[in-house]
Amino acid sequence: MTIPSTHFYSLSLIIASLTFLPGCQRQDAEPATEKEAATPAPVHNTAAHTATTMATPKPGQTHGKVTDIIEAAGYTYLQVDTGGNLIWAAGPSTPFKKGDMVAFDTGMPMKDFHSKSLDRNFKLLYFVDAFTTDTGVAQARMPEPHGKLAEQPSQSIPVANISKAEGGQSIADIMANKDVLADKAIKVRGKVIKFTAAVLGKNWIHIQDSSTGTDLTVTTDATVSPGDVVLLEGKLGRNKDFGYGYLYDVIIEEAKVTVE
Repeated sequence: MTIPSTHFYSLSLIIASLTFLPGCQRQDAEPATEKEAATPAPVHNTAAHTATTMATPKPGQTHGKVTDIIEAAGYTYLQVDTGGNLIWAAGPSTPFKKGDMVAFDTGMPMKDFHSKSLDRNFKLLYFVDAFTTDTGVAQARMPEPHGKLAEQPSQSIPVANISKAEGGQSIADIMANKDVLADKAIKVRGKVIKFTAAVLGKNWIHIQDSSTGTDLTVTTDATVSPGDVVLLEGKLGRNKDFGYGYLYDVIIEEAKVTVE
């Protein structure tokens, strides 16, 4: 059968149209597909989320959950569950609560350590400069400021039965002659009324004696306990600024300490 040319031409147009339409549909769909590909599905990073709730240890550190806390003599003692072991660490007085995650250095282990302030033996105790949390180094409690920033020097009733050191000065002598004694070696006896450890790289002692109710601030690397009677030898500092708003009119620095 012979198909008229006009019919053949019409049929060819229809076939061409049918062939072209799917192509148009594919082209219309492609931009949507590319847009979807450019917008990836949200990814739930479990590891990143977990890191915000736990301390990340550095090389040479261990970490775990705080299970017990003891405050004594300017130190914070933490019992930490490392995921299989319970270990103790002691560092500068720092606020924590049970369940906190901490990390700390293990470079200073002390075996069979006896704490005088706690009257307790620790089979193994790690002494640390600072504890680390998920937000960084935990902020230690700072010593209370005295001197220029305080409204007035710390005053109380003089401590009884604390005599002047032989060849030394009383606290009243030091305060009365602070300009003359500045930068000179000082020997003084006093009773420890406060001790704060490992703040600004130093241990801090506040002492009083029977000469005045004013207390005297001392820095040292020694460890003492409130109530100890101590003999201190160090250099008298004047107008010392340790930063963080801590200005001291009078302070004995780097003192050698003898507990009497």
